[in-house]
Amino acid sequence: MSELVVDLAHAGVAEAELLAYGPALRAELERLDGAPEGEFLRVPHQPGHVRQMQAVRRTLPDGLRDVVQLGIGGSSLGAQTLCAALLPARHNERVGRDGLRCHLPDNVDPESFAALLERLDPKKTLVHVVSKSGGTLEPAAQLFALLEKWRRAGGAKKLASHFVVTTGRTGSLRAFAEREGIPILDFPEAVGGRFSVFTASGLFVPALCGIPVARVLAGARAMDARCRGDAGLGPAGRLAALYWLQDQKRERRIHVELIYGDALICAGDWFRQLWAESLGKQGRGPTPVVARGTTDQHSLVQLFVDGPDDKLYTVLRSASSRAKLRIGRDAEPAVLRGRDMGELFRAEAQGTIEALVDRGRPLVDLRFPRVTPEGLGELLMLQQMQTALAAALYGVYAFDQPGVEAGKVAAVRILSGTRPG
Repeated sequence: MSELVVDLAHAGVAEAELLAYGPALRAELERLDGAPEGEFLRVPHQPGHVRQMQAVRRTLPDGLRDVVQLGIGGSSLGAQTLCAALLPARHNERVGRDGLRCHLPDNVDPESFAALLERLDPKKTLVHVVSKSGGTLEPAAQLFALLEKWRRAGGAKKLASHFVVTTGRTGSLRAFAEREGIPILDFPEAVGGRFSVFTASGLFVPALCGIPVARVLAGARAMDARCRGDAGLGPAGRLAALYWLQDQKRERRIHVELIYGDALICAGDWFRQLWAESLGKQGRGPTPVVARGTTDQHSLVQLFVDGPDDKLYTVLRSASSRAKLRIGRDAEPAVLRGRDMGELFRAEAQGTIEALVDRGRPLVDLRFPRVTPEGLGELLMLQQMQTALAAALYGVYAFDQPGVEAGKVAAVRILSGTRPG
């Protein structure tokens, strides 16, 4: 049975209108099945990379306490999403019993990155460096800043036992790992960073921290099969057509993902990159926005309900919370008395949905009975397939990022024209 409910009852598009795009979407799915860029669909069905991760894990030294993933964008957000959604909220306070503590900095802000390095003991830390090309500036800067600091502290002498690299077949990062004898996990050549959550890029650190990644992959496979049902126009195809229609035919060019569950916020950040970087090309592509319930009910929801009708809303939520927290019997107002805080949280989510629907705002409801590894695997596969299929409707190629590359070239030019400070 599926762990994820995809409810389009209030999506503002008739079923017949979605079905009209069925032939084109089925043809694109069939094309992806035989194309190199469709490798992301095949990865959850291939056990080789899981065995490779397990083999590397067996070589790690005893006594490790922390694991740090150095990467940017898709080389970090997948692991962040899995760890945030599936690890206990206080996981990093319970090291030893529930797996390694995880750190995914995903930036080169020197203030936050230096603060992280100060907290880590090099002798008890494993560093996982992820870069498909091996030449991305941010993970390279993170890596060599870390090495410089640790060498000065006398704690980076045995790189082979405290580093793991995930990278492509060629590049400076692979050359560095081979030179230092560091274990290498393969980054599939045909899989882009933002589609890599089911590779070692997304799974290695979560596995070290105690997440059952086999169950995540089982959920991904289940959603893949589900999306091929209904003559190929399953949930991913319907969502691709719906989002495209609301953007191109209804002029709702802002797509808001309103997330109820702090543990799921990273899933919104992950999808925001996937959607924006895949579709934002040639003057096309909707603008993805992530909003947090209930916090943004007191900032953005006024605009959503009573502002311009130029947005499509996707609510992501769970019907249950992992934590139970009673509200005191003498609470004011009286409606709160003796309730669990989760009841309030879920009532706020339902209230926002009803307010949006009552104003005729189109809304997709994605909900879990509870957040599980299988359910999260379903969600991530669904949104990858949805994005790849939507690209065909937009007439763009989902698997490159020329705008990002232009920024990288400019950054190198700027650095080349200045002296180190």
